[in-house]
Order: sequence, then C-alpha cells, then structure tokens
Amino acid sequence: MKKLVLLAIVFVFFSNSYAQKTELRVSLDSGLSAFSGKSAESSSFILASETIGYGYTNNPYGSKNALSYGISLNLKRVTKVNFIYGIGVGYEDLRSKTSITTIFKDIASTVVPASGETFMNVNSINVNPFAGYRFNADKFPIDLAAGFDIANILSAKEKGDATDASGNKYTTSRDRKTISTDFRPRIQISTDYKKFGVYLGYSFGLRNYLDGYVGGTNEAYSKIFRFGVTYQVL
Repeated sequence: MKKLVLLAIVFVFFSNSYAQKTELRVSLDSGLSAFSGKSAESSSFILASETIGYGYTNNPYGSKNALSYGISLNLKRVTKVNFIYGIGVGYEDLRSKTSITTIFKDIASTVVPASGETFMNVNSINVNPFAGYRFNADKFPIDLAAGFDIANILSAKEKGDATDASGNKYTTSRDRKTISTDFRPRIQISTDYKKFGVYLGYSFGLRNYLDGYVGGTNEAYSKIFRFGVTYQVL
C-alpha cells in the first residue's frame, strides 16, 4: 500500500505541465455504512455462554445502517480542460448495526426475549485514487469523480448491548477481523464555495468479510454512503 501511495503522489506532481492548478483539502468524513450479501441480517441473538466464559452475537454483520466517521487529506489536480485526478488518504471507522431480539443461554438451553443492538466497527486506513471531470468550472464548480478505495483494515470488532424482560443486561465485545484489505469501487460528486466544500459518495466492497468460514452460506460485503465537508488548505 505504501508503494501505491508514493506512486500516485509522484504521478500527480510530475504531471504539472498539464495541470492548471493543484488543490489540497482536509475532509471531515461521515456517512452510513452496513453490510450486504446473503449473510447480512437485520436482527440476531446473543449467545450468553457460561461454557466458554463469554458472550457473542450469533451474526454481527448487520444490514442496518449506522453512522460512520473519519478524516482524510485529498490532493487533486485540475487540468486546463477541466479533467480532474488525484488521491485521498485517511482514517475511517465504518459501523453497521443489527438488532438483538433474543438471548440464548447455553447451560439452561433457554431462549428469552430481549431488546438491544450490536455494532460492527471496522477501522481502516483508506487510500482513494480517482479521476473525473469538473463541470461549470468558471462559476460554481461541480466535480464528478470515479475511483476505488483500498482499505487497509486495522481492526474489526463487535460491540453488543441488550436487556431481557427481567432487566438483566448482556454485553459482547469480540474481535471479528477476517480480512486485511477491502477493495471498493467508488463514485463521488462534490462542489465548492471559496475554500469550503461538501461531497456525496457511494462505494461498495468486493471482499467477503466471511472469507474462510465453512458451512452454510457465508457472504458479507461492505457498502458505504458517504458525505462530508472539506476545507482547502492549498
């Protein structure tokens, strides 16, 4: 990944003879993320296991959206014919949600109703090379760009919290990292006013987060609807 970032930066800077200007922006990122695929579910249950000494969510790969956040630095070239290209590098915490409806107690083999939710938190360093076109460049610029995310996944953890009808509380905290890299095609539209800007984007993952699991159907892919604000520092 380091070689890819260095190569992209070198490419951007050495193309100066074709460029009209360079823009460097800091971006505060947010959005809604979830999992898609046959294994992504809107609800699940917590196994409260006295046998193994801890509890876990049976399926934490939630299909419900949860608020995500991040920060990034974006370098963009705008050519004389309004072609744009560049790269973004940043940190992000993608979250998804699944509702908890029951608690399964393995010693007594009983199932009790409950209410709560489990979040999956996927923390990563994200690299986003892109290219596109700037419309209406002389008045109110609108940039339409396509590219892809290369996400170096630092961690993936489930955090669950539920309460049964008797008021008993159940929590989960478990490592769920299964892959080290996710690859996501991405499309984005942005606009600027002076030094400030806003953007909307969408990306979908091609790597299966249940890769290596055996038995049954095991498919869970990331999907992210992004939005954020930017500030031009150069």
